[in-house]
Amino acid sequence: MERNEKVRQIIIDAMSFLGYRFSQPAPRPSQETQQSELERLRGRQLASLVRAGGRAKNHQQTTFEVAVTDTQRGPLVLTITLSSDFPLKAPHVQASLPVQHPWLDAVGNVQGHTDLNQWTAHSDIGRIVSEIVNELRRAASAGQLKAAAAGNLPPQAANAQVAYPAPYQYPASVQPPAQPQPQQNSEPQRSQMPVIPAIFPELEELSISQLENLLNDRQALKTFVKKIEVVKEFVRLREEVMNGNMGIAEKTLSYEEQLRELQGEVQELRESLRVTQESLAEKQMRQQRVVARHRPDALLEQLTAATHAIDSSSDDLAHQFTHGEVDFSTFISEYLPQRTLYHQRTIKLNRVYQH
Repeated sequence: MERNEKVRQIIIDAMSFLGYRFSQPAPRPSQETQQSELERLRGRQLASLVRAGGRAKNHQQTTFEVAVTDTQRGPLVLTITLSSDFPLKAPHVQASLPVQHPWLDAVGNVQGHTDLNQWTAHSDIGRIVSEIVNELRRAASAGQLKAAAAGNLPPQAANAQVAYPAPYQYPASVQPPAQPQPQQNSEPQRSQMPVIPAIFPELEELSISQLENLLNDRQALKTFVKKIEVVKEFVRLREEVMNGNMGIAEKTLSYEEQLRELQGEVQELRESLRVTQESLAEKQMRQQRVVARHRPDALLEQLTAATHAIDSSSDDLAHQFTHGEVDFSTFISEYLPQRTLYHQRTIKLNRVYQH
């Protein structure tokens, strides 16, 4: 119990170096229950899986990947999925590519390993995964990778050939074998930060006195933590991400002048568009006014009004002549053209009404 408490405290201190903080104190050994025992067993299983090459793909540590080998169809990877009941319940192991092997079914699920089928909470998942990796590596090197023809697989497997259930989508696994082409890096690469393990296997090998020395000497603890592989990987990836972010920021700033020029061009184009739209609106209004004046019904109304006007004007001239207000020569020179125009317009109106 004393050793577990010291290990727990060292783990808390080690995780604090990585930026992790605990909002609640961890339970004391005197409060351990059956659940804490299961957590201890789970931690040992996870440590064994990590030693076998497993890398956690989420912070819940429910999905791990173990690289097997590279094939013509892409990387062959084992995906280990742990349920919430693990280690009471056996893990689910699946290959990213279907391989002809007695242990695997048509879609790559590992079902033939004896120890996996007879799983108990005290089984060694690391040893089981290592055996599966070795077997698949041997099968892949022997050319037992299944063909991609859908006819050789059941309907469920045929429908899933281009999307095998694996945490990552590997470009080669979704391309025909005859056309292997590397995927272009159209997007910035993203680094998966390593998940902090539940336990540190390096602490298991230390004696109580060594653990006490680490607890009492913070500088020694810091030096010890920096030598842990998980921490080294964490620091490496953190520096890689920081350098990548710095490169992206510098590249983005290099576009600042070009961006300002483009924004100025866009503003000029917007102003030109505004002027053009106003000119278009004015011309459309002028067009509508012209069209309105030359509509058939408008022209007919104008012709009718002009006919009535010339008729009235000629009648007034005749009235003035009969009353001696105009002489004969003036009457003849003005009356005859007006009556001629009146009859011409009347004929046009009659033709329109006839049609």
